[in-house]
Amino acid sequence: MKSLLRLFTVSLIAAQVIGCGAKTVAVRPDAVAKVHTIVLIRIIEPAAYTAQDFGNPGMMFGAVGGAVAGSSAANATKSVNQVATNAGFTAGERLTGLLQEKLTLAGYDVRLVTASREKGHELLEKYDDVQASGADAILDIAIESIGYATEHPMLSPHWRPSAQIKVALVDSSTHNVIFADKYMYGYHNPFMSGTDLDAPEEFHFKDTEVLFADDARLVEGMQDSLQSIADRIVTTLKK
Repeated sequence: MKSLLRLFTVSLIAAQVIGCGAKTVAVRPDAVAKVHTIVLIRIIEPAAYTAQDFGNPGMMFGAVGGAVAGSSAANATKSVNQVATNAGFTAGERLTGLLQEKLTLAGYDVRLVTASREKGHELLEKYDDVQASGADAILDIAIESIGYATEHPMLSPHWRPSAQIKVALVDSSTHNVIFADKYMYGYHNPFMSGTDLDAPEEFHFKDTEVLFADDARLVEGMQDSLQSIADRIVTTLKK
């Protein structure tokens, strides 16, 4: 039993540092200047809307504490996912729409395509099968996780929207990466590489009772995470 609890704790810790080796490629203005038409791959919906209780004091007290923290996160995940589902919130569809709209306003010709992938939360490993004829670049987006998270038992225990989203802009002919980054909204981890975006104070909740007191506000926080990430992507790719 102790070994199982220890393994569970290690898994929780690993979840905090996953993605630390995410590939990043700084955008080059000369490369972006050559891009006029973008094929945007429709973004896959997340398997679930999660809650990660990294700010639970139990995370500081070994295997048993980690198991308690894991139980807390599992219960919160069930509730966050249910609220999002009941509200008809679809992160993949919403982020796809936001990017299509904002990139078009930024002067790009944007075409939507569908591509199959083995892992919905990961970027494609190759782009040979993406229908990108006549386009200059392919924009690939993967929602690694989205929901809510706490950050630190003492410094930042409150719940706030949390989203980790990977982005890659790829040359449609050579499949060379023009730009790549990982956007982390809300929950931040110094061991992860990428771009941090803060969740505004209006979407910080002191505990789960407050978090689940207003379903509309809970969903609004997740919508803000997508809005902020879409804005940052378009700003980065602005000519």
